[in-house]
Amino acid sequence: MADIKYIIPFTYKWEGGLSRATSDKASAFPSPYTYQGKTGWHTNKGVTYEAFKSNADRLGYKDTSENFLNMPEDIWLKIAKQRYWDKVYTDDIKSQAVANIIFSWMWGSWLGWTPRMQRYLKSKGIEWNQTDYKLLPEKLNSLVEKEGEKKIFDELIEQKKEFLLSLNQPANEKGWLNRLEDLKKYSYTLFGLKKKGGLVLAMTITVLLIVSGYVLYKTLKTK
Repeated sequence: MADIKYIIPFTYKWEGGLSRATSDKASAFPSPYTYQGKTGWHTNKGVTYEAFKSNADRLGYKDTSENFLNMPEDIWLKIAKQRYWDKVYTDDIKSQAVANIIFSWMWGSWLGWTPRMQRYLKSKGIEWNQTDYKLLPEKLNSLVEKEGEKKIFDELIEQKKEFLLSLNQPANEKGWLNRLEDLKKYSYTLFGLKKKGGLVLAMTITVLLIVSGYVLYKTLKTK
């Protein structure tokens, strides 16, 4: 099954620090905090102030200027895991690459992408209620098993690309598309991760059996 540890370093790499860019829709909900004599800071390391504030009590941290402006790693990880990755049961997706695109879509758009996902699945003959997040992994897993990991992943990349362009935010499009292309290249290296892990385990067990057998043989021979 997928593991968030494979997408966190990628996400961190692409997230900048504090932002007060007015081209971002998050600017409609700025923090009340001042930094370097300026106000209007609405995002830090990809976490909007709206998400930061609304999850404070639920995740056990305080909505303070220090926590938002510094965004400690433990708080960032709590938000990423419990409010984004876990929200759509991403642990249950068998393909790490597919899980990566789902998380990145969720991370950047919250649940705004689910209507497009519903239409995509319907085009494949699969019905899915876009509010029944627990069933999404099952639908995606069945597609991967039927049509192949790369095919489904590539199609989801295109779906997200079309979604980003549909937002009609020219100032952000270049950065969004560069990030999406980087995600595609990175996720390609994770195709068949489970199989690769299984092969490594099998090879390790084989080596251990050979070594232990040789040790036993030498022990018996010297007796």
